[in-house]
Formats: sequence, structure tokens, C-alpha cells
Amino acid sequence: MAGFLYLHFVAPYRFVVLPLPLSNQSDAKKISVEGENKNMKKISKIGIVALVLLVATTLVSASLLTYFGQVTTTANVEQAVVISADGITWNNYNQPVTHIIPEVAPGGETFCFEQWIWNKASIPVSVSLATNGYEGITTTYSIPATYSYSGNILGVGITVEDTGDNWLLWTYTYDVSPTHTPKMTVSINYPTGFAITTGDDGSHDGWYYAPDVGSEVRFGDYAGASYGGWVVTTAVGNVLTVKILKSELGDSFHWHGYANYNGAQVWINGHLDGTGYGDLPFEVNFWQPVTAPFTLLSNQLLLFRICYSFDFHIAPGTYILTTTVDANEIVI
Repeated sequence: MAGFLYLHFVAPYRFVVLPLPLSNQSDAKKISVEGENKNMKKISKIGIVALVLLVATTLVSASLLTYFGQVTTTANVEQAVVISADGITWNNYNQPVTHIIPEVAPGGETFCFEQWIWNKASIPVSVSLATNGYEGITTTYSIPATYSYSGNILGVGITVEDTGDNWLLWTYTYDVSPTHTPKMTVSINYPTGFAITTGDDGSHDGWYYAPDVGSEVRFGDYAGASYGGWVVTTAVGNVLTVKILKSELGDSFHWHGYANYNGAQVWINGHLDGTGYGDLPFEVNFWQPVTAPFTLLSNQLLLFRICYSFDFHIAPGTYILTTTVDANEIVI
């Protein structure tokens, strides 16, 4: 028996050659060279297809993991430092706070505007301010200053403190219980300002000098009295107080005081020895000039002020003044 061989594909990846039986010798002779060539082409095509399938299957089965898991984190980021015109609505870097000089001829005048800054970051920052310059316009910056005073003059303890709610509080405390009814006076901007007295015999208690005419106005009993919502006084034993609303005192002022201690006059001023009516008053400024970067603590809100002083000879025109607020982290 004679015959020829053909390829048989057996899964998964083997080629097996099997004999094909022929009926007789004459049948084999009928196979022409042309037929053999056709069969060889078919065999070649089948082999190529099988080889491609083999390679593809092998690649899939041999793939590797590129990772074993993923962690996804989302950050909703807000600006670390923001500014505001009123301390309520906060502006980002592309939302400037705007002001307009109210005078059309501002020469020789100074105009100040207040705004807020808020450090929303969890670290302290250093804040710097810079304004573009024009000849004839001077720009200055300031931040609030907290005033306080503490001393004792001839047996009278004097303290002045900012209560934190826009009031300034003077307290006179006598070292020992006085033999005479204690009296207290706080004089603001003498001789053109006003004075508040508590604990007097009734002739002067609860009055003030009007700056324009110098008149005396009673506003109530000296114990726990108040006037116009901007003055409150108390007199309990040997402790007397006068509290004045800061907005009534202006940005800066000077003060001196008076106390009677067992009938003796004690003048409270820079002499510190009880003498000198109206001399050497204490100077107070509620705004501290800023000439260098200042520190803003984490989550701190701070009022700051920008003032523009115009030279009297400034030329007419439109001046756009832009102050850049910048901040940098403070490395501790």
C-alpha cells in the first residue's frame, strides 16, 4: 500500500502527521504534480494560520499584572489667603477689592480704606503689601494696634485696656479704702476734647466738654451711668471705671487723668508723680504702621488699612492704584 501524508491539527498546540490510505497503486499515480503543488499551498496556509493562533494564545496566557490595586484621592483646593472689603464676602486673587477716591480734587488730602485679610491655611504666613507708584501720591499701610497701660501713682492703680469689642476701659483702683469718696476723671484731647468724670460730689460727675463750645453736659448718675451709647461709668467702693467706645476716640488721641485720694489731687500723666495738670499726656494710636512683611497666624483674620496721600500739586488725570497682597509660608 502506498499513500501520502497530510497535516492534522490537534489542540492545543501539536501538529500530527497521519497516513492517508489509498485503494491501490493506480490511484496514487493519478495524483499529478499540479495537485501536489495545490495541496502544498493549502498545507502552508493552514500552518501559517495555526502558527499565528499559537503565538496569540501563548501571549494572552503569559500576560503579567501591572499593579495590584489603586487608591484614588480627591483634593478640593481653596486659596490659602483671601481678602475682603467687609470681612464677610471673601475675594480670590482674580477678584480685586475696589475703592474710589471721593474727591475730584484730592490734592493735599489723605484717604484711607480698610479691608480684611484671612489666612485660611494651617500654617502661619508672612504677608507683604506693594502698590504701584505715581509721582505725587504716597501710599502707606497699617494694621490695628492694641493699646494698654498699667501703673500706680501715689497709691492709685491705673489700667487701660482694650476690651476686644471696640471699647477702651480705664480702671482706677485705690490701694486702700479711702477716707474720702473717690473720684475719677479721664480727659481726652485736652483742651479741645472732652472729659468723663465719675464718683464726684454731683457738681461734675458725668459731664464732658463739647469740643466746639466747651460746655458741660450731664448724662446721668455716676454709678453705672451711660451716655449716648458711647460712654459707660461705674463707681463701686474703691474701684472706678470709665469705658469709651473706640470709634468716638478717632484713630489717635491723647489722654490724661485725675483722681482724688483721701482729698489729695493726683494728676495722672507722663510725670508719674501726681503733678502737672494737663501736662505730658499719654499718646494713643489705634493703627500701627506697616513698613515690612507682617505675620498672620493660622486661621487669623486681620483688618488692614491702605492710605493714599496726594500732593497738593498733583497733575490732573486718572490714577489707578493697585496694591498687590502676597503671602509666603513661615517655616518653623
